[in-house]
Amino acid sequence: MLETRNVFIDTQYFVKSNYNFESISFLSLKELCQKEELRYLMTSVVEREVENKIELSIKEALGSLQSFKRKAHILSTIDDPSLSSLFADVREEDVYGKANEVFHSFNTECKYEYVEADQIDPEKLLELYFEKKAPFGDGKKKSEFPDAISLLSLETYLEESEKLYVISDDKDLKAYCEGNERLIAVDSLEKLLDIYNLHTNARTEKVKQFIESKTDEIKAQVSDYISGSDVYNSSSWEDAEVDSFSVSEVGDFEINVVHVSDEECQLALDLTIELDVTVIGPDFSNGVYDKEDGHFYSFGSTTREEVIPFDFICELNLSYEFVGGELEDVEIVDLYIPKAHSIEVNVEEHDQSEWY
Repeated sequence: MLETRNVFIDTQYFVKSNYNFESISFLSLKELCQKEELRYLMTSVVEREVENKIELSIKEALGSLQSFKRKAHILSTIDDPSLSSLFADVREEDVYGKANEVFHSFNTECKYEYVEADQIDPEKLLELYFEKKAPFGDGKKKSEFPDAISLLSLETYLEESEKLYVISDDKDLKAYCEGNERLIAVDSLEKLLDIYNLHTNARTEKVKQFIESKTDEIKAQVSDYISGSDVYNSSSWEDAEVDSFSVSEVGDFEINVVHVSDEECQLALDLTIELDVTVIGPDFSNGVYDKEDGHFYSFGSTTREEVIPFDFICELNLSYEFVGGELEDVEIVDLYIPKAHSIEVNVEEHDQSEWY
């Protein structure tokens, strides 16, 4: 049941979504806000946190790009436009400016309401902290002050009888909502959109029934999709590379209908897959350390195999006809897993639990 049309998105979800404001979930939210079906609130705290985290992410990404340029410098000597573009100068401030503009444009297009912290009761904030109440908890974590300020700002902003969906998977923030009748915690934007669509469109339940009937087929498609991904090792095991991998299991998934219309809909499936990964690298265990040049030399290679779980959101597009309350001519048009193009694993030469 849809309890309110008021929505707040915590920083945690923006980070988890990788700031992809062109995802089907963000686009669906924007459309509903523009139609005034949902009301989107943004606190000054979250706005500043997201801006800061975007900047940090860009610094990290550009650092990786610089590292690549140094290691692949020989490619810059080849007269090929596709290679030359990899070595073009990128100014951090330009990238940050564009990324920040996308974030603020999204908020504006959603007709967001800006909630400042100037009306909160400082005594209420101190009470939460010193009495070890959520979101601070037993540890009285000072890092939770931004969350506490955000939540109190929202409570102050809302009318006394109004409720609000709080989109976050942060356990401390969710703990605060559990003791509050006005704030309703929902793990993700996808789940909120599913709640909305179940409440407003009869097609939603039929779509979910169809997807459940195609569970095995969808799992097979997911397995095929992941099998075409680029998997690389990013551990401290120097020069170790992924030799092979396979999908050992695709778990059951949670179905969220994020957008639905007369003849099509978009879904987000929360699922866990397990990858069986084999990594090959230098056998440092049987190597020799040269004190003079401070380098470890290996004389051979060794392999490690691990089964690693990954959580993904699979985006699914469906087309159909809706006749007499039933779906007909249903077709899975497209299946896309945004974060599966390049998958990072962290396989060390030794099992870390046994090594120390």
